[in-house]
Amino acid sequence: MASSSFFMESAMMLEKWRDIPGYEGRYQASTMGRIRSVTHYVNGKNHYTGKPFRRKVNGRILRPGRQRKSGHVSVVLGKGTSGKPVHQLIMKTFCGEAPMGMEVLHNNGKPEDNRLDNLRYGTRTENILDVYRQNGKWRKLTVSDVKEIRAGLKAGMSGEALAKYYHVSPTTISNIKKGKIFWWLNGEF
Repeated sequence: MASSSFFMESAMMLEKWRDIPGYEGRYQASTMGRIRSVTHYVNGKNHYTGKPFRRKVNGRILRPGRQRKSGHVSVVLGKGTSGKPVHQLIMKTFCGEAPMGMEVLHNNGKPEDNRLDNLRYGTRTENILDVYRQNGKWRKLTVSDVKEIRAGLKAGMSGEALAKYYHVSPTTISNIKKGKIFWWLNGEF
């Protein structure tokens, strides 16, 4: 047990924090994929006396919420605002804005793992191909599903029957057959 806590402490010592662009002095992102608020002071007015006061608000690590469909995690930066995806905040903080036409990709395919060394910028196509390389699903079908659909079509199964079996539309099966989608999947994946 002692050795695992040593590695945990070592990893945390390597954690570096930076202000998130646009939220300087209020929120920071870390190389370990965490977001925190910064200790700050707020001005207020006493409800009973009307006298102004200044109060210290301690910073804290924010607990992210999980997006059900994608598995990504997000945090709310400021009262009354919508959640911001953590992976985008980490990359924006340490690598700058995403280049035109690029998005944040997770090297290990785990959308909840937002360590800086697990993130990179890439194209939408690279993101989709990464998901399939890691034996995941992009939308509803896996690589093996598409291979089975193609085999079924070659064996004479109807597109409608395949659509029902895989819970997709007949149009999706037709698009696979015509090479409009999954065209890049040429048997050697």
